[in-house]
Amino acid sequence: MENDIICIIQARMGSERLPGKVVKEIKGIPMITHILNRLKKLSKIDKLVVASSTNPENDKLVEIVENAGGVVFRGSEEDVLKRYIDAVNKFGGKYIIRVTGDCPLISVEVIDALIEEFLKAKLDYMRVDVPDSFSRGFDGEIFTREALIKAHKLAKEDRYREHVTLYMYEHPKDFSIGKMKAKKEWNRPNYRLCVDTKEDFTLVENIYNALYDKNNYFDIDDIIKYLDENPDLAKINQSVSQKKA
Repeated sequence: MENDIICIIQARMGSERLPGKVVKEIKGIPMITHILNRLKKLSKIDKLVVASSTNPENDKLVEIVENAGGVVFRGSEEDVLKRYIDAVNKFGGKYIIRVTGDCPLISVEVIDALIEEFLKAKLDYMRVDVPDSFSRGFDGEIFTREALIKAHKLAKEDRYREHVTLYMYEHPKDFSIGKMKAKKEWNRPNYRLCVDTKEDFTLVENIYNALYDKNNYFDIDDIIKYLDENPDLAKINQSVSQKKA
């Protein structure tokens, strides 16, 4: 049966600033496993897949995902847009959610809200409004299969092949696009909660040490409350700059 909504986590072992970050352990559990466990709680998806590359350096990542009961697709290392097309061709998906393997605090509540807003708006593409109203690390995007196929057909430059949705949001005349702004209680653009450097990892690990309990799921409200009450923690990675697409 066709999967209406498929969530694809983009992940690989290579990382310039923090190699192997996707399998670094937090509370004794690999980061990618935490992401999988969080996204399994999404109420509106039909399939969850980790899309990695065929590069042998990703064998360890694949083994960890499969041991955690996850589904893996392996495709092109550099042409990530093709990797997504190939994954959708294999698993189906009328709508595709894209998240990345460097967001171990990914929020079920935020992604569920994104799906709801997107389906109501009937757009080609919508993303969480990072970093203008949401903290970086709550990133998520959703787009139609038709939009993905169109981008794959039209995008020629390497940077568009490397970044799955870059062509979509740089060509608003060709795609109907939208952003989901953070409601007031979630509006924290000053916090950085993705993992790209050792400082990022230190902050995320601190949050997990304070909030993680395998029997109780913590989400965006808990994270924001903890950081609001401990303002010095967010300074750990304040000086880290985001890499440009």
